[in-house]
Amino acid sequence: MLVWLALRNLSPQDIEKMQDAFVRTNYYWLVPGLAVGMLSNVIRAYRWRLLLNAIGYNPKIGNTIYAVMVMYLGNLVFPRLGEVSRCALLARYENIPIQKSIGTMITERIVDVISMLLIGVYLFFAEYDVLSNFFEQTIFKSKSHSDTSMLKWVIMLLGLFLAIAVWFLLKRFKSHAFVRSIIEKIEGLLEGAKSIFKLKNAWLFIFYSIMVWLCYTLMIYICYQALVETSNASFNSALTLVFFGGIAFIATQGGIGSYPLAVQAVLLLYGIAGVIGYTFGWIVWGVQTVLVIAVGLLSLVLISVTNKATAQSEYKQ
Repeated sequence: MLVWLALRNLSPQDIEKMQDAFVRTNYYWLVPGLAVGMLSNVIRAYRWRLLLNAIGYNPKIGNTIYAVMVMYLGNLVFPRLGEVSRCALLARYENIPIQKSIGTMITERIVDVISMLLIGVYLFFAEYDVLSNFFEQTIFKSKSHSDTSMLKWVIMLLGLFLAIAVWFLLKRFKSHAFVRSIIEKIEGLLEGAKSIFKLKNAWLFIFYSIMVWLCYTLMIYICYQALVETSNASFNSALTLVFFGGIAFIATQGGIGSYPLAVQAVLLLYGIAGVIGYTFGWIVWGVQTVLVIAVGLLSLVLISVTNKATAQSEYKQ
């Protein structure tokens, strides 16, 4: 739907410019960019392994990497399928109880959310002029500063009211089966988060977390060089794109349709034509998706083959 809505608003001239941009793209620059993107997945696997070590399990790093690669493939098929798939793979090949690995996965996602919030805070100060113009023109359409401030307060108060209402309802109807199941899920999420406090090397975990997001940003920054129009874009613009691009991937399955639109919106803030930004978004999304499918399928085969070979070798001994 998002793809159709975006394309229907393109004029013949815009489509012609997109075709020209596709032809002019230096696809060789995408190779190192996407390689850095794949490196982030490997680092994510090492980080996940630290959490599993913290609860007493020591999976092979190969199996952990394969499971993470399959996760991204699964998420393209169905939302959150990949998260369950990676835990199921380690349950099968490493005998790690799936509920425990899901707990560590929840911890990972909490850390990712915190990381995005920290990035958002950094961007708020570092790119205030750029982002404030965007929000004032889109979300806060008021012309006066006082009206904009009033709207911000209204939104915050509504959010606070909603939080209090949810807390009251959960407390009032906690004996109800449906509400009890929600409370249990929340308690499980909090329990999963506790595994981070059992880490033997918390600094290494923090280092891996920083490297994951740095790799995401470097991937975009390197891919910028593929087009003349984006080649001079700043590192902070790449970080902004990673932030809003991450939200776009949450909005739609695999980021289809939403990711190119997010890229277009961000690059417009930095003075890059909308058609070029939209084209760049499709180029990065398309090549990255093909790579995720290829590496995911290969990992699915390799995790089966390598573990079968290991089992046969141990049997002979």
